[in-house]
Amino acid sequence: EIYTLSLHDALPIYELRELWSLLVECVKGQERDKMRVWARAQRDGLDRLDRARASARIGAQACALPEVRAAKSVLLYCAFRSEVATATLAERLLALGKTVCVPLTVPEKQSMLPLVLHDYGALQPGYQGIPEPRWREAALFPALSLDIVILPGLLFDRRGNRLGYGGGYYDRFLSGNAPQALRLGLAFSCQLVDLIPAEPHDMRLDILITEQETIRWPQESGGPATNST
Repeated sequence: EIYTLSLHDALPIYELRELWSLLVECVKGQERDKMRVWARAQRDGLDRLDRARASARIGAQACALPEVRAAKSVLLYCAFRSEVATATLAERLLALGKTVCVPLTVPEKQSMLPLVLHDYGALQPGYQGIPEPRWREAALFPALSLDIVILPGLLFDRRGNRLGYGGGYYDRFLSGNAPQALRLGLAFSCQLVDLIPAEPHDMRLDILITEQETIRWPQESGGPATNST
């Protein structure tokens, strides 16, 4: 008689649970990677003129937000490739008297630093080719004094979840350095889906602006992302 050893016979229940969790995370990670590829293709496929028009509309809507009007300091991402453009938005925020900061990526520490911006046109390609200020020519701004962080992303959903590029820089910055800041995402409507498979460390948005709509979530929803209703 041949005896077949089952997985339950081979492993204690706590190890089975751990193995199952690892498998779930592996599948979720693969799904998120596929979504990133799809989202990048969708965004890159937009007509350049349509993208510029949508960016202008999104920027105008951002400046009109009461939260932005009331804010004294804003951390603004520097648009890269086909992201929603931010050069004009930066100029408008400066004209409104805001202290505008842009992130300087420090890959060896897997962190970002908020540096005060004076001239968007003076930014130079930095980490991964993203426009950044020169470290020695910009002042460091205290992260805990930031009122708003304006985030990029590849994909967003209607529950406030955001899918970035996988580095986790903004999630770590928001949770560890600027937990008090309002989280504002900018996206084209093609980047908005019903649901993204979220991870525990993902930080949810408070507001998302596309060229077609502005979506708000209750302030208490900010924090670790969740797929639960």
